[in-house]
Amino acid sequence: MILVRGAAWVALACGCAAGGEATTPPAYRPTRWDYATFHAAYPDVLDPNYLPFMTHRVPGGPEGDVRFFCRWDDAAMPLAVHVAPPEIPDSLQDEFAPRAPQAYVQAVLRALRTWESELDGHVRFRVVEEARDARLVLRVIGAQAPVPDADRQVLGETPEARCCRVLGRDPGAERLRVGFEVTEARLYLADEFGLLAPDLFEWVALHEIGHALGMRGHSPVPADLMYEVARDRSFGVESHRVGVPGLSAEDVNSFVSLYEIPNGTVFGYVPWEGREERLPPRPGAPALAMGPYVDPRLGFEFRPPSGWMRVPTAQGVVVVDGVTWEPSPSLQIVVHRYVTIEEFLDRYGAYFGTRGRMTPPEPLVVAGRRALRVAIEDLEGLAWEEVTLIEAGDGRIFVITGECPPDLAGDYRPWFRAALATLEIFGSRAEER
Repeated sequence: MILVRGAAWVALACGCAAGGEATTPPAYRPTRWDYATFHAAYPDVLDPNYLPFMTHRVPGGPEGDVRFFCRWDDAAMPLAVHVAPPEIPDSLQDEFAPRAPQAYVQAVLRALRTWESELDGHVRFRVVEEARDARLVLRVIGAQAPVPDADRQVLGETPEARCCRVLGRDPGAERLRVGFEVTEARLYLADEFGLLAPDLFEWVALHEIGHALGMRGHSPVPADLMYEVARDRSFGVESHRVGVPGLSAEDVNSFVSLYEIPNGTVFGYVPWEGREERLPPRPGAPALAMGPYVDPRLGFEFRPPSGWMRVPTAQGVVVVDGVTWEPSPSLQIVVHRYVTIEEFLDRYGAYFGTRGRMTPPEPLVVAGRRALRVAIEDLEGLAWEEVTLIEAGDGRIFVITGECPPDLAGDYRPWFRAALATLEIFGSRAEER
């Protein structure tokens, strides 16, 4: 996992120990079609998720290499865990504000509790006093993280996360018989700036515990705990100050689904080279969901396109015609605190202007309120956006953005506008308080 600290990159890596997969096969990025096939067989998995990026891979037969899931068996729970406390040398301590080793042990224990509470009991831990009694040792190391090259530091390692023992195949089932066990994760207390704050260290522990629970790779979504990059040194501190436990909705959905489907479930097959790339079908006439999506927090409802994935956000919602980890047509609603459209544009107008070629602003009325619409095509010709600003009249500005490839703008514009025509704006819970 790579954590960016200012100009530095800090990596939390996971490799494969002896006895695991013998070779590293060529990288393969799953597509929405791979996921759609899997989802049809397992419709109860929670969306959105990054399940395809959790899979292991072994050489297969005529269909191609097998991609499958591998995690702790249910019988291993509660998992016996030992947290090995660090010895912090004086060279790492701030003489005016020294930190006790126990503060970092407590951070790891909080991370374990977070995983238990967020996954609805699918994983449970039993903390033991002695390492010999544990199946997983979380080793807190009082040293500066290793530097594999000039731009990265390894803050944590879970080498066995990439390893799974394949014991055979269940006859008549899309499932392998597997054995998964991670015996150790190593967590470093310091980077080039010195000791990590306990809150940030807790975030590092959360991430490595995720690998130890069965996350072989990394999420491709930047907002997720299991993404390989975190943007700055204050990430963990700020998230805990506002009560965010560190796991995104996609993190939770992915791990809950991983532990609800049978262990060893086959996700799919890596096709042989030369496969013809499947393209998404062009959309037909707009079809909207029967019932509305309602957000009482921010005070709006609308009928999204039928069958599109819905992803609530802190400031609204995104609906996606596909999956969140692959570029897909989407419609996003974001609510900002500005009184007028002009006030909003004074703050963000220049930003929109840098996005690409913009059409002249078109005044209109949406949901009975004053609005403004522009279309933007990025300078590289890779994306087309239709942005509608709506003045709620009560100190809120709604920003609705439909996005798709430029060659599909004519197909998706009717979908975006049909959904927008159903928008209703009302008082938010924040207004009521």
